[in-house]
Amino acid sequence: MFITIQYINLNDQMIKRHLQDWLVFTRLLYTPAQMIINHEKTQPFSLRMVHQLLNKLTEHEDLEFVVKNGPNESYFHLVDGNLLEKHLITQDIFLKQKQMILNYMDIKMNKRGLFGYLRSYDEYLYHNTEEIKMRLAFEETQAIEQLPKIRNQKNEIVVDCNQFAGYDIFYRGFCLTSCWRIYFSSRYHKIIPLAVVQEVQQVEQVCKVAEDVWFVELYKDPYRWQEKLNLNYQRLFRDQMGIDQLAWNNGVGILREPLIEYAYTDNVIQTVQYQNDRLQPTPKKEATHFVTRVYDIIHDNYQERRVKGTLNAQAYFPWVDEQGMKMMNYLVLNPKYSLDEGLCAYEFYLRNYLEINVADERYQEYLAILNIYLPDEFLTKIPYKPLKEKMADIHFSRLKKRRKRIFFDLKKENNHLRVNFIPFSAMKNTNEISRVGG
Repeated sequence: MFITIQYINLNDQMIKRHLQDWLVFTRLLYTPAQMIINHEKTQPFSLRMVHQLLNKLTEHEDLEFVVKNGPNESYFHLVDGNLLEKHLITQDIFLKQKQMILNYMDIKMNKRGLFGYLRSYDEYLYHNTEEIKMRLAFEETQAIEQLPKIRNQKNEIVVDCNQFAGYDIFYRGFCLTSCWRIYFSSRYHKIIPLAVVQEVQQVEQVCKVAEDVWFVELYKDPYRWQEKLNLNYQRLFRDQMGIDQLAWNNGVGILREPLIEYAYTDNVIQTVQYQNDRLQPTPKKEATHFVTRVYDIIHDNYQERRVKGTLNAQAYFPWVDEQGMKMMNYLVLNPKYSLDEGLCAYEFYLRNYLEINVADERYQEYLAILNIYLPDEFLTKIPYKPLKEKMADIHFSRLKKRRKRIFFDLKKENNHLRVNFIPFSAMKNTNEISRVGG
């Protein structure tokens, strides 16, 4: 079992209390035999030395500390008043001490906890190990060959863990993932309206364990994570939360239709959740019911609206130029990590914005535009001919170049789309560039 808790903004007194609790909790789980301080040599565990070390710590320290005994290991990293606590324990210990462990999580999350989770360590490794050599320790070569691949920063071919439901990724300093038990503090409202967490569907339970702490349990038995039904629950939770709409590090996203979408303006978060006639989560293009949430972070003002209807063109092209009779949306992609230089991603996004069914007169009258921002060097590598071959059911205009952009028009029956490829150097908001591509 793998246990993680993240704390923030701790003062000296809080740090000492948390680390004393960490030590007591560890010793209740197992008897430490060894310890490692700041990656130095492993030495025999000494309770006296540990107490001396913990008593000297302040919020300005930068310290990593590990204690272990066989397969059991406990760790903390303290830096600038923020604390990360981890425990790795055997299944036997977890089953014997389960209630104590769950109580510990509830209590500690209420003491400046930001985020926490419990999950099978095998599940964590499967969903978060990208290096092929490391995966060989728990997976056959033939199975690894079937997994999606990308290039990493070192230009090595690795597994694209972005495609896995249990992949841990960070957005604006917040950890986002999907696993057996996930704990959220109310501070997550800065990126996700907490009503999205509270109303998540098809999970084992959603509970409020303290004034500003919730946990979600996806299924009953964490050690049966590989069962198809539980994997489906894990994927559905990730999609309902919209994790992959917020962050990815493979340069192009996960190429799946969203169940929820986010928009951020200054200090306001807006979300739209897509549901079917039974009010269940459903892909955007199949939705008949819509839950819109608007949350003003500064004024703590929350509004919610639920409607039945159909999508209009503005659901795909939210920026409208009435005078110029244009409607627009944009993407920021970085195909350098893709093994096919972005070919599959281009096809997915072009079809996503072309093959829409909207009852909107303006769509037929206006020019629908998709701006795709790319690293400057990829502007000369647009796979125009391969795209035409793969998308033979769609009419492509000629590829044209004008004012630092390359563009072409697409048409399929009554649907139309202009696609502009624009270099990063021409993009006004460089913050968007920095969050894409890892």
